[in-house]
Amino acid sequence: MTNTTKFCPHCGNEVQANAKFCPKCGQPLTANSQNTSDKQPTANPTDQTTSSATSTQPNPSLERAKRFSGNFFSWWLATIRQPATLQANTHRYFGITAFLLEILVAVLTVATLAHRLAYAANSTLGSLTDQQVNFGGTIFKASFFLFIFLVLGCAIYVSLAYGFRKLLDINHTETYWDFTNRFASLTNLILIFNLIVFVLCLLTSSGNFGSFNVMLLFFSPVLLILNLGYIYSIIADVTTTRLDKFYTILLAEVALSLALFILFVIAGSLLGGSIGSYLEDFEHSFY
Repeated sequence: MTNTTKFCPHCGNEVQANAKFCPKCGQPLTANSQNTSDKQPTANPTDQTTSSATSTQPNPSLERAKRFSGNFFSWWLATIRQPATLQANTHRYFGITAFLLEILVAVLTVATLAHRLAYAANSTLGSLTDQQVNFGGTIFKASFFLFIFLVLGCAIYVSLAYGFRKLLDINHTETYWDFTNRFASLTNLILIFNLIVFVLCLLTSSGNFGSFNVMLLFFSPVLLILNLGYIYSIIADVTTTRLDKFYTILLAEVALSLALFILFVIAGSLLGGSIGSYLEDFEHSFY
């Protein structure tokens, strides 16, 4: 036996010079094995290849999200240029994504405005009573309630328009999701107005209430665009009809008014009770 030291070429374990097998991994050690006393253990090429392939393999979920966002933005720009033109190869969820973005920006705008007003109210109360009121929880609850209310309102618009479209068009073959994309393409301008109001709300100081009034004027085209999209989505490209288009639109407007009235009554009853209890707690906080 010699004192020469060598290493296993497979696992790098230190073995005796005259060993025929590695005691750790069982790798045969032939006479051709080089003296590795000054050589570092060699990594397995198969392990390196596997590690490299794993590190460079893209995440499927992330890739799908990137493709969806890129295609959605392209579709959105195309509908801004030509709202009445149906875009080919449109993902079924582009329409609902557009509506949720519009609602989210609107809710963020209202929440930001509420925080500004709460700050101004706290400044006034602080100067009069040296007492601060935490409005954060109330604003969050109100914002969540507003989000649900707008989602339900949007669902009413799209569902009623889809129902009257089927009633009017004898040759109707459009699915609900395809119709949602049609409706959204007509109303995607709303997102631009909502973004303008949101940016103005961020730039306006808390005490400048006159600017808030001017800023809210940008919300006025939203209902106009929404109602025009509601009517146009029902009658656009319909050639063979069951009813006269005028009476179909009239019935659709009556149904929409009734549905929105019921939604407002339900929301008012829920919100009214919440506001009443909050005002009572607010009054009791001063005693």
